[in-house]
Amino acid sequence: MKNLILAALILFSVSSCNKNNDTSFNSVPAGTILVASQVPPSVSSSFHAKYPNATGEIEFEKEDGSTVKVKFFVGSQHWQAFFKTDGSFISEATI
Repeated sequence: MKNLILAALILFSVSSCNKNNDTSFNSVPAGTILVASQVPPSVSSSFHAKYPNATGEIEFEKEDGSTVKVKFFVGSQHWQAFFKTDGSFISEATI
């Protein structure tokens, strides 16, 4: 019984050491709200160039492997815009 418990503890320890802690854009699933370090720099710079008057909480969300949705305010109007990960603008809409 002691050997079984010891083996289980060793297996758990080894598997814990192998966890991938990569939190980059490519490693997070679609639908994930991105933290600043996960937003592709090209998307961030394109967004801020296109919407210099964006206010409020600006939320970047991974739509799929190559698209980012950004929700934000311009004045009192709530907007969303879509960008490719290379920074190319796709579309915008009020929400």
